[in-house]
Amino acid sequence: MNPRAITGWYQTAARAWLTLAAISMLLPPQDRLGLWVPLHLVLAGAIATAISGAMQNFMQSLTATRAPPAWITWAQLGLVIAGAALVAIGTSVTARPVVAVGGTSFVLAMAILAWMLWRAWHRSLNKRHVLPLAAYAAALAAVLLGGTLGALMGSGAVSGELYGHFRRAHMTLNVLGFASLTVVGTLVTLLPTTLRVRIPPWPGRTVLVLFGGGLVLQLVGWSLGSTPVLTVGGALYAAGALGVLGLVVSVLRVERRWRPPLAALHMMAAAAWFVWGALGLAWALAHDGFDEYRTTFLVAFVGGWLVQVLLGAWSYLLPMQRPAHPDVRRRLLAAFEVAALFQLVVLNGGLVLLALRGAGSVGPGTGGVAVVLAATGVALGLTKAWLFPLIGRGPVDSERARAVWG
Repeated sequence: MNPRAITGWYQTAARAWLTLAAISMLLPPQDRLGLWVPLHLVLAGAIATAISGAMQNFMQSLTATRAPPAWITWAQLGLVIAGAALVAIGTSVTARPVVAVGGTSFVLAMAILAWMLWRAWHRSLNKRHVLPLAAYAAALAAVLLGGTLGALMGSGAVSGELYGHFRRAHMTLNVLGFASLTVVGTLVTLLPTTLRVRIPPWPGRTVLVLFGGGLVLQLVGWSLGSTPVLTVGGALYAAGALGVLGLVVSVLRVERRWRPPLAALHMMAAAAWFVWGALGLAWALAHDGFDEYRTTFLVAFVGGWLVQVLLGAWSYLLPMQRPAHPDVRRRLLAAFEVAALFQLVVLNGGLVLLALRGAGSVGPGTGGVAVVLAATGVALGLTKAWLFPLIGRGPVDSERARAVWG
């Protein structure tokens, strides 16, 4: 299957999921189960679908292998969409068999993606890009376990204290494992690409070991109820996050001719959220404060890290996947630079206020302002992700666009 077609179908589905997540926030709290429905639509819907498509593209490019048969790609896409939808529907109407089927569908989709990665590596004659592929492998191992735990919880197979352990492990594996490790593996090549610079030397293997060790120890710590083990796990994971910050700094130190595009600005801001969230998580785990940290966890890792990276990646990958003359593609890329700095500031400003609200440092009124600001930033990025071909036909040849894309 053509890589551009893969990107198109998967990212269209991901944009639809993120749109539904935004709409679901307008529902009464009891109908959206608090924040559960929006979070599920973002993570299992938008993020997992976007990763499923982008990972296929990157693994094929890095290994220089052909795509698997088209029917396998369509099956993976169908399973990941069906899985996320059935879990959302089944949980909303308290139909546990539906949740179990949806969870199984989602895990099967991730198993197919893992097989695609295995196939690409073993058929490749190019073994130079070990680090991104190793990060993808670790991410898929995490989601296979995390998705299985989620299916067991949703089906009612576990309860009581075990349910609490499964819930924390499920969040850890899916957010810190699957989504975050995928993003880290992709940033190694995508951030330099958006800045149009070479990839700098970086101790990525050490960073990946820190992430892996941190995740494993956190899982062991949750299983044993051991604060010391959780403390070490959180510290190792935070050290890995600092390594990602080192990657960003190394990339920025490479000489370049062009100003950073919105894609790179979002990725750099997201990396800052990732480091801040990981350091806060390490502190919370060391002081038995994970439950109190959960709101900040969601703001930092879901909003600041994953959603922001997704918006940034779309602003580069969506124009690049469309077949077009270079001048036309330049206009499509420039379409995302419309109100770029405003989008970046209101999104991150809103997230900062949300984090302060979660920590109890500001009142409910400020929290309301924070929601409006963050929602405005996401809505602007999502609107451009849907309408950039139309926006690109308008007056997008601004000073900033010329400084970024020439």
